[in-house]
Amino acid sequence: MNLQELITPVGKFVEWTFETVLVPLSNPFNLGVILLGLAGIGLWLLKQRKYSEEARQNGGII
Repeated sequence: MNLQELITPVGKFVEWTFETVLVPLSNPFNLGVILLGLAGIGLWLLKQRKYSEEARQNGGII
């Protein structure tokens, strides 16, 4: 028994994990991150509009 006989099954398992678990999960995860970012930007813009209008009414913005 040599080292190659021990390392090859580990390498095959890692390759199988990438092909069957990580690759199918990558597209929905990326889409989720993008949608979460867009929702965060939208929420921030709505709050910023409210804060700017409040500052205009109080004389904070000329």
